[in-house]
Amino acid sequence: MNENDDETRTPLRTSVGEAETSQVQETVRSSQDATQTHSVTSKLSLNVSNDISERLRQLAYKHRLSESSIAEVALAMFFARGDDEMLGILLRELGATLRRR
Repeated sequence: MNENDDETRTPLRTSVGEAETSQVQETVRSSQDATQTHSVTSKLSLNVSNDISERLRQLAYKHRLSESSIAEVALAMFFARGDDEMLGILLRELGATLRRR
């Protein structure tokens, strides 16, 4: 990653709509509330490429965030972009498949 990448990236509020930002923030707040009050949460385990894993670790370290909170916000942002039908089509177009061992 280039050191100048931070300067060229747009802040969240200018790269997504205000309504989407609010929806994502509400989803994350609800999840944080559930975690803090020991409500039901789910553990997610998945395989990702080494490049994604390394970038996630670097981002988490640089900004003093947990990897799981980054993944949760990223998924909330993704889900806020549309309904399951549209997202499923988009994922397939981007190469998502069933993974089996």
